[in-house]
Amino acid sequence: MFKLTKIFFVFLLLLFLQLPILIFTSELTRCCAGGSRHFKETNSCHAIRSEGSSITCSRTASICCLRAMMDNSCIVGLKNAQEFEYCLADKNELGAAMKKECCDCCLLAKDLTERGEKCVAPIGFSTPCLSSFNKCCGNATSHNILETNIEKEETRLNKISKNSQKDRCKNSKCEHFCNDRRGEDVECSCKPGYDLAPDGFTCIDVDECLLLLDNCLESQRCLNTPGSFKCIRTLSCGTGYALDSETELCMDVDECNLGSHDCGAMYTCRNIQGSYRCDPKKCASDEVMNPKTGECVSITCPLGYLAKESKCQDINECLIPGVCKPFEECINTPGSYRCQEVGNLCEPGTRIDKHTGFCQDIDECSEGTHTCGSQECINIVGSYKCICKAGYEFNKTSLLCEDINECEKYKGHVCSLHAICENTIGSFKCHCNPGYESAGDGKNCVDVDECSLGIGNCQQRCINTPGSYQCVCDRGYQLKSDNTTCEDIDECASYANTGNELCMGGCVNTIGSFKCNCPPGYSVMEDGIVCKDIDECAEKKCPKDNICVNTLGSYKCHKIKCPRNYYHDKQNKNRCLRSNDACRGLSTTQCKKIPLHITWQYMAIPKHVNISSSRTSIILFSLKGPSNANNHVQYELNVKEVLTDKEHVIPAVRSNFLIQKGNHINSAVVSLRDSLDGPQEIHLEMVLRLSINNNFQQMYVANMIVYVAEYSNHPHHLHTALHSRRKPSFFF
Repeated sequence: MFKLTKIFFVFLLLLFLQLPILIFTSELTRCCAGGSRHFKETNSCHAIRSEGSSITCSRTASICCLRAMMDNSCIVGLKNAQEFEYCLADKNELGAAMKKECCDCCLLAKDLTERGEKCVAPIGFSTPCLSSFNKCCGNATSHNILETNIEKEETRLNKISKNSQKDRCKNSKCEHFCNDRRGEDVECSCKPGYDLAPDGFTCIDVDECLLLLDNCLESQRCLNTPGSFKCIRTLSCGTGYALDSETELCMDVDECNLGSHDCGAMYTCRNIQGSYRCDPKKCASDEVMNPKTGECVSITCPLGYLAKESKCQDINECLIPGVCKPFEECINTPGSYRCQEVGNLCEPGTRIDKHTGFCQDIDECSEGTHTCGSQECINIVGSYKCICKAGYEFNKTSLLCEDINECEKYKGHVCSLHAICENTIGSFKCHCNPGYESAGDGKNCVDVDECSLGIGNCQQRCINTPGSYQCVCDRGYQLKSDNTTCEDIDECASYANTGNELCMGGCVNTIGSFKCNCPPGYSVMEDGIVCKDIDECAEKKCPKDNICVNTLGSYKCHKIKCPRNYYHDKQNKNRCLRSNDACRGLSTTQCKKIPLHITWQYMAIPKHVNISSSRTSIILFSLKGPSNANNHVQYELNVKEVLTDKEHVIPAVRSNFLIQKGNHINSAVVSLRDSLDGPQEIHLEMVLRLSINNNFQQMYVANMIVYVAEYSNHPHHLHTALHSRRKPSFFF
């Protein structure tokens, strides 16, 4: 009794531990069945109504809906292969790739069976492809995925089986941690940032960013990492700050240390948060600052002045005791002083004339009592003034007249742009550049016209240029190394073997020009250079029942011979229609595979057509099928035959041509994607299969003949076939 109770208790414990897994698995199965049912009802996988509200349920329903869509597409592809024996798939149709894959796999099996070969699929086929292959071989197995019923699929639970009692964790499937509590199974746990998967042993990364479990700021974005997350800054730090890549914080930029400030030489840079300040430098009282270097330089003042507050200030000698006699009074003057008798009633700068008794002006300039130094002294009533001569300026620091460097101080405004300025003591000179001469005002320069003066000495033509001249030759001539004499250009030799020959035929050099000889099939025009292709078709050289094709330098006559069971179309002589006898004794399906009509079109092109990145292809033919919305035309291009009578010519291949979608419904164009060698004749065959509502209806064939000429598209020839005709078109 005790033993039975123990067994029952263990059973309840196991049921309790596995109940969440069973519930979770059952929910996924229900979500999957809902996705499959949604496709069966709506034939699409948009706006799926989930059986649950969780993200996991929505994802499961989406996966199962897409799986059902692929299964259905595979069934349709299998039916197309069995009924119509060709694979048609619209690239805009849902599941088009799977539909064509299953169709091709079935056709492959049927081909092997018809040839009597062993019907065995190669390794690498997908499961849907393998199922279609086996069905068409007659070997379909019971594991056909087309008959998979997701709603009845059994839930599989991954459990950790019992291991040896010695060390069960060592052999367990736990991805991170294993805890052996000596129960029926070991317990698995995960590292921080991970959750335990429903299988009980796999650890799944927790996306903290998706679940909004991060602590990133508004200026940062969350980046999920295995087991954790990162906060990455998205906003810029602003002027004066830079982002620290390690801390993701904005740090102040020290512009002073980096040297990125714009403080001048007379200022000191001081860094502040997010910016900087320019503080003025200070010099001692007897020093002055050099504005270019910012250095403090000692001041040397003339007699009568003292350096103070960074400039020379006048010394008041009258404050010195005993500077004048006892009966005289001291009068201070700029840089000096004077003593005059006490009781003198005259104004400063005047004195009593002993003869007249009146106050008379003192001429300090003539008496030499002025302090002008190197300046020019000019006497005025009661005083004097000091001025510098023309070409000089007064230096307040040294109190001297210094020469003005007009070339530097008034740079660009003293002399003409075509002259060089030379500074002189008290003045300047302007020297004109070569090719220019003085205008007479000492400042401006005018151009010398060497051509009108005959200085150029050019053989043919002289062109005057600012400050110079240039010898130019007439057309057909070139300048010799002496830059004055002209010689004839041999255009024929210059362009020979360059790939850009001047003439299609022979080139004959003439004095100052050249002439061209044209090859057969061309006529030279009045200019003697351009070769014009002769349109033999316009001259009606072919019989009436033939089709004439003008080519470069020649022409082709074609008489279309309709195949057996076909007859000529009376309205289009390049078309053959299928007769009623063609389908006699055949089923409807077999008759549809016989072309309803066969059409011929022709095109002539030069060899080595220029195809580059700016023009990646050239349209040769255009085809247009029915424009009804429920109609669909499938185009298939093949190279049937290439004819050339010269061994060095590289024949064309299928990859040289391209099928592109046209501008209209069910239309297409055949383009040349590679430059072709010539001469050669290329026979292209276009097979058109018309389907209505995805059901094959009829087949058509268009034969396209391309003539590649022996000559390239030369710049000095005109080709009627290329310049005067539209591209050939097919209408069905």
